[in-house]
Amino acid sequence: MTSLEKQKREREPEPLPLPDWLAWPVRVVAVAVVVPFKLLWELLVAIRKYVLEPIPRLIYRYILRPIGIAIDYVILRPLAWMWRTLIWTPLVWVLRNLVVAPLAWLIEHVIAPVLQALWDAIVWLAKRTRLFWIYLGKGIFSVFWALAQAVRWTAVALYRYVLRPIGIALVWLLENGYRYGVRPLGLAVAWLAVAFWRYLLRPIGIAVAFVVGVFVYYGLRPAGLLIAWFWRRVLVPIGRAVAWAWNHSVVLLWKYLVVAPVRWTWQSVVAPTGRWLRDSVFRPVGHTVGRVLATLGLR
Repeated sequence: MTSLEKQKREREPEPLPLPDWLAWPVRVVAVAVVVPFKLLWELLVAIRKYVLEPIPRLIYRYILRPIGIAIDYVILRPLAWMWRTLIWTPLVWVLRNLVVAPLAWLIEHVIAPVLQALWDAIVWLAKRTRLFWIYLGKGIFSVFWALAQAVRWTAVALYRYVLRPIGIALVWLLENGYRYGVRPLGLAVAWLAVAFWRYLLRPIGIAVAFVVGVFVYYGLRPAGLLIAWFWRRVLVPIGRAVAWAWNHSVVLLWKYLVVAPVRWTWQSVVAPTGRWLRDSVFRPVGHTVGRVLATLGLR
């Protein structure tokens, strides 16, 4: 315990003892109310500890575990032995001796020699007909070369006699269309736009700006000055007068007729009474109940 906590405990006032006429009823009520609940709680704890908790262990030890052992020895192990002895081992023997071994003998003594013979025949035939295949390859190459030259000549002729003249004609049409059609039309549209702006839109804009300026200077400006004068000279003084009257009438009446009596009542009556009840009644009653519970061993 630190020195600060010791000083705090020394500064705390000792609780006032309860009178006998109040202490004995408090003790009787504490015993009558707390002891039955304490006994009921201890009974529930004993039931949980000695009845509810052992039941799952007993069920597992004397019922579920023997049943599992019996199922293992009576059903699972015989089934595993039957599977291993009667099904898996004969099946492996059958596959090994009746399928794999004959298939391996067939591949080694029949299929492999036949394939080897076919390969040797193909090699022998290729050696004997080597010149035929050489001339056949040259012929195929010559045919493909002739086709490539024909395609090349056709593409060159198509570009030279069809695509190039069409491109030249399109370029000529575009140049002359721009020079004698689009450019003069654009110049005409630009001249019309400049003339429309210079001789129509600009004078109208100047006239509208003049009219708006005159209206603002001789209409809106005097109206704004009049509204500002009315706000400054009439509405603001009226508002200040109303605020002054409110603060010196309603606010003062509320302060001295409601706030001041409530504050005096709280500080002079309610707060002292509450402190007296806390220090003289509730705190001694609490300490007495605590001592009773400690004496009965319930704390």
